[in-house]
Amino acid sequence: MSVLPAPGRAADCAQLEINLKAIAENYQRLQKTYTGRTMGAVVKADAYGLGAKAIVPVLKKQGCRLFFVAHANEAADLFPLLRGGGRIAVFNGLMPGDEEFFIENDVIPVLNDLGQIERWSNLCREYERPAPAFIHLDTGMNRTGLSPRELQELIERHSQLLYGFEKAGYMTHPVAADEADNPITREQYDLFMKWYRRLPPAPRGFCNSSAIFRHKDYHLEFCRPGYALWGGNPTPEKSNPMRNVVTLTAKVLQLRQIDTGESVGYGASWRAERPSKIATIAAGYADGWLRHLSNVGKLKIGGIATPMVGRVSMDAFGIDVTDLPEGKLKPGDDVTLLGKDCTVDDIGTMSGTIGYEILTSLGHRYQRVYTEG
Repeated sequence: MSVLPAPGRAADCAQLEINLKAIAENYQRLQKTYTGRTMGAVVKADAYGLGAKAIVPVLKKQGCRLFFVAHANEAADLFPLLRGGGRIAVFNGLMPGDEEFFIENDVIPVLNDLGQIERWSNLCREYERPAPAFIHLDTGMNRTGLSPRELQELIERHSQLLYGFEKAGYMTHPVAADEADNPITREQYDLFMKWYRRLPPAPRGFCNSSAIFRHKDYHLEFCRPGYALWGGNPTPEKSNPMRNVVTLTAKVLQLRQIDTGESVGYGASWRAERPSKIATIAAGYADGWLRHLSNVGKLKIGGIATPMVGRVSMDAFGIDVTDLPEGKLKPGDDVTLLGKDCTVDDIGTMSGTIGYEILTSLGHRYQRVYTEG
């Protein structure tokens, strides 16, 4: 396993290992499953917190040429990484004041309302350049995208509103594709196709990570996976088809024996019901190790579950290692917080959230190591 150069690791510093080869293999796995024409990649929020600077070139090497971000400033950060090929689309669309940024830098807006469509059409005519834009048809998220009322107006006035620019495609956003039995995914698809048939032809995009695995009907001209690329399970009801990408290890700061009735951490929220051995681990909520894991999280050490005890504090938390064999753990040892045996999805479930939040919360104090094996 080769390791890309990185600054030296402080003795007490937690380490976040990001497997670039696994990301490449996950992209390949999605490509083999998806029967449509073009597969992009969602790299918003700095590639879900894992580092777009290191990851975008890996995806580009796999043939990805379309990258989605949320904000215009995220698009600007990708410019140096896409020399020699690659386009960027911005989900948040054409915000007032950003128009020249998009057209002068060949960034593709995802147009979310009629006002954005009109401004883009006027701008392209002013520049005498039919620049591309995606058009977002809202089919149930009710967050961004053209509402049914706006869609009806777009259908009636499309020759005027869609004049002067290239339609990169129509897209929508599945609400619950990660839920295998939720009928809303099929309902959204049917509604998307209903609206599409009444508009001028252009490529269509329906699939996120989970929708790729649900039904081949959804495999239209383009798709935009994100979470599955980073090892998240797109099919939570069954085993994960993706390779694990993230391994997080943290140091044992101290081991201590406590008596029955003694407490651990702020607020004395946990008390020992027997003489116990507590290991203090050097990671906390300042590192994205969520406070919601207090007294509910579990780590595996040598195949043995060790419960998290007491509240997660800013820089540390405790685990009960009483049941580990004597000498199994000592100060300075690494403990795995995230990995193939305790995934981002597992930690998300334990903390009452989702793996997406776990990934994007991982802090900047970790020593980040990008591996290629």
